[in-house]
Amino acid sequence: MGRARFCVAVVFFVNGAVFSSWASRVPAIADRVGAGPAAIAVAVFGLSAGAVVGLPLSGVLVSRFGSTAVVRAVLVGYAAALVAVGVAPDLVLLTAALAGLGVGNGMLDVAMNTAAIEVERRYRRQVMAAFHAQFSFGGLAGALVGAGAAGIGAPPAVHLPVVASVLLVAGMAATAGLLPASPDREVGRRGSPRRDRRLVLLGLLVLCSLLCEGAVYDWSAVYLRDEVGGSPAVAALGFAAFSLSMACCRLVADRFVDRVGRVRYVRVAGVLAAAGLGLVLLGPGVAAGVVGFGLVGLALAGVVPTLFSAAADGRVNPAGAIAVVSTIGYSGFLAGPALIGGIAAASSLRLAVAALVVLALAVSAGAGVLRDRPGRAAG
Repeated sequence: MGRARFCVAVVFFVNGAVFSSWASRVPAIADRVGAGPAAIAVAVFGLSAGAVVGLPLSGVLVSRFGSTAVVRAVLVGYAAALVAVGVAPDLVLLTAALAGLGVGNGMLDVAMNTAAIEVERRYRRQVMAAFHAQFSFGGLAGALVGAGAAGIGAPPAVHLPVVASVLLVAGMAATAGLLPASPDREVGRRGSPRRDRRLVLLGLLVLCSLLCEGAVYDWSAVYLRDEVGGSPAVAALGFAAFSLSMACCRLVADRFVDRVGRVRYVRVAGVLAAAGLGLVLLGPGVAAGVVGFGLVGLALAGVVPTLFSAAADGRVNPAGAIAVVSTIGYSGFLAGPALIGGIAAASSLRLAVAALVVLALAVSAGAGVLRDRPGRAAG
């Protein structure tokens, strides 16, 4: 069982590293294709659109063929898309390559979470957050390698294909240790997971959580610079505190869930996230803002993994359930930065951050939906 857990963790790490590798080279890629901020925003829309397509598609394929087969197939396409992003000569081909990267990311997200559920069921306790921690650490590793490549002047056309090759080998090797999940032979004969009210509610909780995460990713540094008066270097510490606290907390979040239960954990996490945002809004100076964003990362770290774990309860076909919850939730991650920007443009960035407090409290208020379903599988 330890081998299976390690191999699933490697797949999560690979996914995070692939995704952050391209993000770390955005300036160089933009220069190569001659694109300004507006044009790059259009290309990144292709990434988002691809992810929205990939999430439900993966749910269908994993249900029919099993998670291991889909992970293997998607890893090949995902690595190829990263290579295409690195060598794309113009904006049109870059947008197409990013759309392919988005499809791969979305499909791998559902497949690897389904593989994680197979491990979790055999452990008879939650281990999902620890897998998500590896995604975070993979993202950190990809960003650091990207920064190093940029520092020595390696172009994306060299850096990204090399990274894609290494990660593909690591990922494919890891699939040998994944648990043999059986395809769901009853697909199409049962009611669709999309009609399950509980799944929709879980998806809305994921949406609220990821909307907060997406907003902090894109706006924390801007907030600390423009609203609090921090220098650009100091303002960046807010995002760093958020990211580091989230990654580290995911390593231990499962233990807290097992100790206090899902409902209480998510309920307290929502309140703590709201408190962190309150500290950002009301605390004195940049230091309070950095600590507040760190508290938000710590609070939200285990929420989405716990919601994914709950979505799979008692299901022969966890992939379909995870696809539904992911598709609903991912829209929050996409919409969050734009929503915050819209509120900031119409009023102020401070009011926009205050709106996140309401979403964090909504996560806490909705925690009751995580109560165990009758006949849930061990996990």
